[in-house]
Amino acid sequence: MNDATGMKRTGIRWGIVGPSLAFAGLVLLYTIYWFGVSGEVRKTVEAFAARGDKRIATSWDDFSVGGYPFRIKAGFVAPAASAPGAPEEWQWQGEGASLSLLPYNLRHAILTLEGEQRLSYRDLRTGERARNEARFTAGSARASYVALADRPFGRLAIDIEALEGEHRLGASGATAGMTATRLQLHARPAETPEGGEVPDSYDLALQAEDIDIGGAGTIPALGPNMTLFLAQTRLRGVPQTDHASLVELMREWQAANGTLAISDLVVKWGPLDLYASGEIGLDAAHRPEGQLDARITDFEGLVDAMVEDGVVEEREARVALAGLVLVSQFQGQKSNEVRVPVIMRDGRLYLGPIAVARLEPLY
Repeated sequence: MNDATGMKRTGIRWGIVGPSLAFAGLVLLYTIYWFGVSGEVRKTVEAFAARGDKRIATSWDDFSVGGYPFRIKAGFVAPAASAPGAPEEWQWQGEGASLSLLPYNLRHAILTLEGEQRLSYRDLRTGERARNEARFTAGSARASYVALADRPFGRLAIDIEALEGEHRLGASGATAGMTATRLQLHARPAETPEGGEVPDSYDLALQAEDIDIGGAGTIPALGPNMTLFLAQTRLRGVPQTDHASLVELMREWQAANGTLAISDLVVKWGPLDLYASGEIGLDAAHRPEGQLDARITDFEGLVDAMVEDGVVEEREARVALAGLVLVSQFQGQKSNEVRVPVIMRDGRLYLGPIAVARLEPLY
C-alpha cells in the first residue's frame, strides 16, 4: 500500500517537474541565442561607425543594447548622421533614437525618434548653395522597415503624430512653421494584380491630417489649414541602386524618364476640395510637369478666394469659371462640382485655363 502510494506521488511529481525542466531548457537556449544575436548587433553597429562609410558618417554620445526577451533594442543618445559627399551635404542630429529588431526576424527593424530632430542641407537651387534647416518634435515618430531579398529597397512605413516643426531658408532667412495631427507614408515594391513583380516601380501612399502652415509657408487663397491630403501613387523608373542623396536619386530617376502615376489624390485645403488622378514627371529645369484630371467642389468659392488674394484677375477668373461650369454640366457633373484639368507646364501651374502659381525646380 505504501509502495503504491509512493509510486503514485512520484508520478505526479515528475508530471509537473518534467515539463518545467523542458521549459527551463528552452528558456536557457533562447537566452543564449538572444545574447549571441544582441552581441553581434552591437559589434556590427560599432564596426560600422568605426570604419565609416564612403556615403554616410554616423556618431552618437552613448549606445546601449537591451530589450530582452521580446526584442533587441539598440538605444542611441544624441545620434547624428551626415553625407559630406552628397550634393546637398545633408546633416542630421537628434536628441535620441532607438532601433528595435525581432530576434526571430532580423530583416524587420523599427526606428523610433525621441526629442527634437534637426536636418540641414545645401539648397542647390540657389547660386550660393545656402544651407536650409528643418527642426521638428513629435508626440511619436516611428518607422518600420522590412528588407526584401533581391530588392534594393524593401517595405517602409512611417507614422508621425502630433508634429510641430519649422523650416528656415538660408538664402532669405524666411521661416515656415508647421503642425500636423498625423503624417503617414507607406512604400513597397509594386506588384501586378496576380502578385508578380513590376520592374523598377514602387507603390507609395501618403496621408496627412490637420496640417497648419504658418509664416513663409502660407499659400495665397488656400490659407494656413489643410484638413486632409491623401495620395495613392506608383513611382516608375526607380534606379536599382542605393543612394545617400535624394538629389542623386532624383537625377537618375529623371534620366530614366521616371514618372509618378497618381491613381487617387484628395486635397481639402481651405476653399480647395479636390479629387484628381494623372501622371507627372520633371522637365529639363527639374520642375514638375504633367497633367491631372480633377474634380473640384465649390470651384466658385475657390475662384473668389484667388481673386480676393490677387492670385488671378477677376475678369479672367469669371470667364474661365463660366466656361468650366457649362462644360461640367454637359458632362453630367453635380451643380457644385467642376471638372477641370490641372496642368503643370513650363514652370506654371494651371487650373484649366487659369495660371495660378509658379513651379520651382525640385533640385
